[in-house]
Amino acid sequence: MRAEAASLVLVADDEEPTLEILASVVEDLGHQVLTARDGTEAFRLARDHAPDLIITDFMMPGRNGIELIRAVRADADLAAVPVILISAATPAAAVEATRFFAKPLHLGDLEEEIVRILAENSSAKNRTLPVQGTLAQSTRPEALNWLAHELKSPLSAMRMSVELLRRRMDVIGNDQDQSRVQVILRGLDRMTSLMNSVLDAAALGEGKLALRLAPVSLIQFLERVIALWRDLHPDFEFVLARPSEDIELALDEPRIQEVLENLLSNAVKYGSGEAKRIEIEVRARGGKAVISVRDFGNGVPAAELPHLFERFHRAGESTGQGHGLGLYIAAALAKLHGGTLTVTSELGQGATFTLSLPRSRD
Repeated sequence: MRAEAASLVLVADDEEPTLEILASVVEDLGHQVLTARDGTEAFRLARDHAPDLIITDFMMPGRNGIELIRAVRADADLAAVPVILISAATPAAAVEATRFFAKPLHLGDLEEEIVRILAENSSAKNRTLPVQGTLAQSTRPEALNWLAHELKSPLSAMRMSVELLRRRMDVIGNDQDQSRVQVILRGLDRMTSLMNSVLDAAALGEGKLALRLAPVSLIQFLERVIALWRDLHPDFEFVLARPSEDIELALDEPRIQEVLENLLSNAVKYGSGEAKRIEIEVRARGGKAVISVRDFGNGVPAAELPHLFERFHRAGESTGQGHGLGLYIAAALAKLHGGTLTVTSELGQGATFTLSLPRSRD
């Protein structure tokens, strides 16, 4: 993936490993690179060299990424320069960037965006980018964002390094080397999932997680989710029982998918007895849409049922793969939507989790 003509790209990040990897990615695309280790140095280099693209981390000493973007937009000679913002947190003012990427990064997505922006910019050099509002009066990170930065930034650097290693292994490595690289990537993705769960749990506990509601065709949505799980677990039978008419809800689709992914994951994990069958039923009941997920495993002991939705609770049969936050987050997300998540179970008869969501939020 190389550009037809070399451009000058300024990369700013205070994490040395991430800075080196990003610079390497840009150079591999055939471009020249300037590097800066803080926002103040980045702005000085931008004024001195007029780059075609700026890639910047959010949390940096001197100027942070948002402050750098605002300084660039306020400079008449730099106002049209596109800026890619990268962050472990999601600052409200991220909309001021040309493009935002959350850490950990996937190199392919970043590379495609760099190529697209530079190609577009080369044919519109004199276009002035609008300043897209100052949604956040202060970009000072809160403790939670600081935690995300401290943990997810090195994780992002590790993942990008392993992705580069995987690409080399595809050319020169043997099957055993490739397998080991895949194990590392899965481990890093699991660490990322755990980090996201911890942050979600903290945000939910503090009432700081906001929903982005949009009309969703519930049946189509469920069919997409279940199709993915059929591909992931072809040894399981996923059966969807649905009403004759569709149900439309106002949902934050990624968040409800997170709930369903957790329920299906538990059903696969704990319902893996002789009957590898998972039943998903959808029905309309009064002003609610009800989704139930049933497995046919060993079931949940009665003494554990009242504690399943507590933070860091893990079932007695846990294999050590969970972190005790999944059901807590799922129940909290259901409540945030104005709904509920409940469970019924008998030993030897499996478990049924029931998600109830309002059909109208009026």
